[in-house]
Amino acid sequence: MSGIEIPSCETPVSEKKNKGGRAPKSNLEKSVLLFGWIGLVAAFIYRWFIYSGTPSSTNFFAAASIAGSKDLIEFLSTHLVSAMIPAFFVASAISTFFSKETVIKTLGRDTSRYISYPLAAIAGGVLTVCSCGILPIFMSIYQSGAGLGVAFTFLYASPAINLISLIYTWKVLPYAMLWARILSVFFCSIAIGLIIGYIYRKSDLAQALPENTKKNQRTPLQDWTFFGLLIIVMISSTDALSFISSNIIPAGFFSSMTPDAALQAAAFAGKILMLTLEIILVLFVLRKWFTLDETQKWLKKTWRQATEILPMVFLGIFYSGFFFGGAPAVVDHLSYMKTNTLMANLVSSFIGAILYFGSIVGVNVVDLFVRWGMHKGPALALLLAGPSVSLPSILALSSIAGKEKAAVYLLLVVIFSTLCGMIFGSL
Repeated sequence: MSGIEIPSCETPVSEKKNKGGRAPKSNLEKSVLLFGWIGLVAAFIYRWFIYSGTPSSTNFFAAASIAGSKDLIEFLSTHLVSAMIPAFFVASAISTFFSKETVIKTLGRDTSRYISYPLAAIAGGVLTVCSCGILPIFMSIYQSGAGLGVAFTFLYASPAINLISLIYTWKVLPYAMLWARILSVFFCSIAIGLIIGYIYRKSDLAQALPENTKKNQRTPLQDWTFFGLLIIVMISSTDALSFISSNIIPAGFFSSMTPDAALQAAAFAGKILMLTLEIILVLFVLRKWFTLDETQKWLKKTWRQATEILPMVFLGIFYSGFFFGGAPAVVDHLSYMKTNTLMANLVSSFIGAILYFGSIVGVNVVDLFVRWGMHKGPALALLLAGPSVSLPSILALSSIAGKEKAAVYLLLVVIFSTLCGMIFGSL
């Protein structure tokens, strides 16, 4: 399978790729995006400058505009800086700095499965890609020396739960749902990879390893150390380490304020100080271990990734609130979704596996469904299956890995998402 170029889920292979390595958008896609942005702007104008009053069931556009605007504003004010932006730096660092030699050492066929599979599940979670965008990376990892099962573990874990969606899930959904998602993705990705690796072990052994790999000037420990520092910066940007940052600077430094205001000011100042020291350490390591060219590539990739993903996230969050928040509760028409039955979990998994579900937008959709009465079991099944696979990604996977492997992968995703939903719903 060496030398195979993976076609995009959205454009023909023959189309010329842009600087980011992605095929340019078709005229249809550009038109859809244009109308999407026009609709978003129109809804905001109508919401803030034209409509005044309480939305009713007869005025769908007003109710939908209010719901979509509220979700997007909440995301911009609460989750953008503290959740997504730091995660973009982490995600792009992986694809920029980690070499094929590192992949072979950690995920290669000769590495113990007790090491390679858990690492694949974790490594897949640090990228910021959808079920279609992960396919080229999946094949690159496989052709770099990773086993077929390990590659499929990576394929499932990355879009199902990446750093950005993890932080966003923590911000929006209950903690129980967050931990259920983390544990389910970790164990399901390993189980799916092991099953596929066992079924197709003969074809996996026939895949030739690359004879030569470009050696990295750094050791794997240095790569992982730098990555770990970025993770700490990302976590510190949220309130996850507030028990540390709030105690760095005494509230007495702000004695002129009221006690409550002094505590808030001290906590904020401590958070800024801790982030500043962490960023200085990152810059020191970056200067010591990385070349200027590598640093420039990393920053460019971070910017490119953010500009490609964030606009789609903005549109997705707005329209998920627009259509679902302004319309009658969809779950009311699917009453069996309010129970934790096999059929409810199976239908949720199948719907999620067919629709193109962004890992971030999916959080908003599941949050709305849960508020409308959807049982937590089917909600988790939808949250697991939705981002990990879609009809476009399965069609693309069929052309590069074979229809049989793609069908088996789709079936396993639905089965394991259903099982996890039922288990979580029964707790």
